[in-house]
Amino acid sequence: MFPFSTGMTFLTGLGLGVLGVLWILYERRDFRAASGRRPSAHHCVRCDAVYGAERASGPCACPRCGHLNPALRF
Repeated sequence: MFPFSTGMTFLTGLGLGVLGVLWILYERRDFRAASGRRPSAHHCVRCDAVYGAERASGPCACPRCGHLNPALRF
């Protein structure tokens, strides 16, 4: 049988290791899921409107004037 201090150290380390692995897995899952949900921000150079749109691969039309504007990059 292990001494009490060795057993507690092992169990504490094992618990922290399991929590660390779960933390990494959930962070990766949230990062992948969030990249598709985030809308893109746009600024219209013609009418000076700031608006959001669903994630698009190209420019998005302004809801006020219809001018095509690229997404803002932060």
